[in-house]
Amino acid sequence: MSNEPEPEEPKVRLTPSRASLRVSFGTESGKETVRWLDNFTAQMALSGEHEEAFFARRRELKLGVGLDENGNLVQAVETPKK
Repeated sequence: MSNEPEPEEPKVRLTPSRASLRVSFGTESGKETVRWLDNFTAQMALSGEHEEAFFARRRELKLGVGLDENGNLVQAVETPKK
């Protein structure tokens, strides 16, 4: 026995998360999700100005600029002008 009062039950009402709501709405929500994912994937495939500048700088410094088909680091090589 102690003189401390019993803790009260928290007065929190739990609500479903957005993810569970999305699943429960059915096909239309699934179509929206696919449409969003397609749009997101298309946007992520485009390089931004920061990525362009980053790789341009790496090419200037003759650092690795990518991987070949065997996974080896590829160095920047200038193509001879004709």
